[in-house]
Amino acid sequence: MSQTTKGALGPYRVIDLTAEIGALSTMVLAGLGADVIRVEPPAGHPTRQRGPMLREDTTSSLYWAQMNAGKRSITLDLEDEADRERLRGLCETADFLFESDAPGNMAALGLGYEDLRDRAPQLIYVSITPFGQSGPKSMWAASDLIGHVSGGLSSLVGDPDRAPLRPSVEQAYNITALNAGSAAMIALHARHLTGRGQHVDVSMQAAMANTLGNARLYYEMDGIITERAGGARAFADRATRIIYPCADGYVAFVRVPASMIRLHKWMTAEGAEPRFDAERWASFAIAGNTLPTEDEIAELEAEIEQFFAAHGAQALYESGQHFNVMICPVNTMQDIVDSPQLNARAFFAEVDDPALGRLMVPGAPLKMSATPWRTRTAPMPGQHSLEVLEDRTQAQPIGD
Repeated sequence: MSQTTKGALGPYRVIDLTAEIGALSTMVLAGLGADVIRVEPPAGHPTRQRGPMLREDTTSSLYWAQMNAGKRSITLDLEDEADRERLRGLCETADFLFESDAPGNMAALGLGYEDLRDRAPQLIYVSITPFGQSGPKSMWAASDLIGHVSGGLSSLVGDPDRAPLRPSVEQAYNITALNAGSAAMIALHARHLTGRGQHVDVSMQAAMANTLGNARLYYEMDGIITERAGGARAFADRATRIIYPCADGYVAFVRVPASMIRLHKWMTAEGAEPRFDAERWASFAIAGNTLPTEDEIAELEAEIEQFFAAHGAQALYESGQHFNVMICPVNTMQDIVDSPQLNARAFFAEVDDPALGRLMVPGAPLKMSATPWRTRTAPMPGQHSLEVLEDRTQAQPIGD
C-alpha cells in the first residue's frame, strides 16, 4: 500500500487557542497530519514559560516542545479588533477551532461559536472547560488537580488510611484533551453527513467521571462506595493486591481466580513449593459473599511476596508469559526510555528543534500503514504568521 506524506488529517486545518487543558488534543491532530495553527499573543504563549527547562532561561521549555510539536505559530493580539478580524477570516478556511477560555470570554471578543457560525458554517468549534458551558459551576475556574477531585478519581488514589491523592502527572488535562479530540472527529463525521459544523462542549469533570469504571457502578447498583486501595485493585468494598516488590524493583500481578492454578504451577516449576490450595483459590469470587478471610489472604500474599522477591522484574515477566500469568514490571522512566518494545516500534524520534537543538521526543502512539504519523518540532513565536495570513488571502472556504 502506498503512503502519503500529508498524514490522515492532511486536508484539515485547526486553529488552536487552548491552554494546558487542551494542548494534547491539538498535538495529536498535528501528528496525524492536520495543519494546526497555534495562535499566540505577541509576548508568546504562557506555556512557553512552563518547565522543565532545558537551560536556565525561559526559552527552553520541554513542555512546550512536546505539547506543540508539529504546529505552526502565528501571533495575534486578541484585544485588538484588527487581529480579531484576522482570526475570523482564518476561521473561514479552517475545519476546527479549539479553545479553553471560560464560558463567555470568546463571545465577549466577538469570537464565540454564535459569532462565527454564519461566517464559517463548516467550522467545528471545540470548547474545553473545567465544568462545561452550562450548569451551576460552569464559570468556576479549575486546575488539573480540581479535575481529578471533582471527577471522583482522587477518591480512589492512595492508601486507605491516608488522605486521597492526585496522580503525579496531569491526567485530568490530558484525558479531557483526548476526549475533545475524539469528539472533534465525531463532529467531522457529522459534517460529512450534514455539511455543517457544530459546537462541541467538553467538560473536564465529566471526562474524569467517565474514567471511574466499576467503582461508580458499584455505587449506582449496590450503594457501595469503593475505597482507596493503595497498590491494590478495588472491587466494591474489597481490594486485591496488585503491586509486589521483587529483587530489583516492583511487579504488578493480577491475582484473579483464574490465575491461581497457573501461578501454583509456575511456583512449583521454580521449586518454590507453594502451600496454598490452588483449586480452592480459583473457586473464590472477586467480590461478593464467597470470599477468603483476611488471614487467608495474608498467608497467600506472604507466599507470593517471597516468590517474587527472589527474582528480577524482567525474569518474572518472561517466565510469567510462559505460564500465562498476568504479571508485568512496574516500569520507571528509565525503563520506558530503554524499552526494547518501544524502541523496536520507533516510538522515540530525534528532531532538530530550532530553540533547543537536537532532542529525542515521544512519538507516535499509533501506526497507520498508509498515512504515517508526522514527528516535527514545535514552532518559534510567530514563526509562521506571514505564510499563514498570506495563505488566508488566497484560500477558499473549506467544505466537504
